[in-house]
Amino acid sequence: MDSNFVKFDNFTITGANKYPLSINGNVDARHLSNILIDLKASAFDMQVINSRKGRGIQAYGKAFIDLDATVKGSLQRLDVNANLSVNENTNVTYIMESATDNLTSQSNTDMVKFINFTDTTMVHEVDSVPASSMMMSINAVLNVRQGSIIGIDLSTDGKNRVQLLSQGSLNYYQSYMGDSRVTGRLNINGGFVRYTPPFMSEKLFNFQEGSYVSFNGNMMNPYLNIKAVDVLRANVQQDGQNSRLINFDVILSITNSLNDMNVAFDLSTNDDITVANELQSMSAEQRANQAMNLLLYNVYTGPGTKASSSLNGNPLFSFLESQVNSWAANNIKGVDLSFGIDQYDRTVNGTSSTTTSYSYKVSKSLFNDRFKISIGGNYADDQDPDQNMAQNLINDISFEYDITPSGSMYIKIFRHTGYESILEGEVTQTGVGFVYKRKLQRLSDLFKPFYRRKRQATVPSPVQTEGASDAITTENTQH
Repeated sequence: MDSNFVKFDNFTITGANKYPLSINGNVDARHLSNILIDLKASAFDMQVINSRKGRGIQAYGKAFIDLDATVKGSLQRLDVNANLSVNENTNVTYIMESATDNLTSQSNTDMVKFINFTDTTMVHEVDSVPASSMMMSINAVLNVRQGSIIGIDLSTDGKNRVQLLSQGSLNYYQSYMGDSRVTGRLNINGGFVRYTPPFMSEKLFNFQEGSYVSFNGNMMNPYLNIKAVDVLRANVQQDGQNSRLINFDVILSITNSLNDMNVAFDLSTNDDITVANELQSMSAEQRANQAMNLLLYNVYTGPGTKASSSLNGNPLFSFLESQVNSWAANNIKGVDLSFGIDQYDRTVNGTSSTTTSYSYKVSKSLFNDRFKISIGGNYADDQDPDQNMAQNLINDISFEYDITPSGSMYIKIFRHTGYESILEGEVTQTGVGFVYKRKLQRLSDLFKPFYRRKRQATVPSPVQTEGASDAITTENTQH
């Protein structure tokens, strides 16, 4: 600092991973009535969040960013340009403590409001343009790179949660007069929404690849194209003779703008040919009604079959399951562990008996979430313990390794046991899969190097807009 002239010569702020944010430029305050600013900030792969979930923490996990920003002009007329990238090794969660209360209290708000537009006191504030002592022009670009994971806890215990595997680019522009617009598109490649409505069981919808949110001006009214699936396991009984467990896919589709959303439900299954044919013979409205019945009342009623997804008829088992899962979530760190206890009436040749099924699932991520292990199994007390005990205790196992940090290329080894249909019965699938996902503008881009990003000292590499997508999957399956 010299005579109210402040010069920044590679002034650094160190991140959690020791990578710096560098500030260069100057602030001219020799005339306090006209302070001039000319600053540039840059960072490469800087870790801005590195914390665990705890009391008083609003964001936990790890977040890495690239930043290239400039601020120029006087305090009365500033030009701000920024390019912020959320890197692929980001896995961060924001805790929104008031989300559950806001969702619950929405039913208490007024559905209709009457406004007298002839009353000038009601519109005077909107019609007036307040004078601003500082005008600012902002041009900011946000790039979310593929492979980043962004979550939102809708409750402090983490049971109600939204998690997004997203990728895209958004541009925010604000003029000197305060007019703003947002353009761009955020692709949702995966993730889920887990929420427990009052007096209802937990709902878990998994986002399907191809969903996106696009902006074309108004930031508060984006265009939505979202598809999510909730898998519900139900006990199906046909003509009162035999019963079996199958998985229903409750499909939620959200399209159109946020202010004029079009929400539709659908229902399908790949586990049972009879029920699948019943659903195909129904109209879209009838399938939507069946989907809502499963979500709200846990029942399905077809022309020749009936089903109930409320498998746990014993309140003691329901309480035990919730307490065990809650204890595991709070006391077992670094491992995702869940248990299930289902009790239902199984019917064979018209004779019913009560069956209890126990299931579990364990998953673990290693090496900065590059290597993932998932193991699951189940056991029912009506099975032959000598033949099925060892096999069913580990009937689902997979190993997945991301070759690239963005997840565009990975290898998967898996073994899965399930029911394809009533005719085939139990089917075991084993194999090795190699998946290569690539954004393409032309077919020749497929043969170019897939990872060109180089490490630099402080300046992030530019991010280019990517075009259409293509995927190559190689898989070996044995039945």
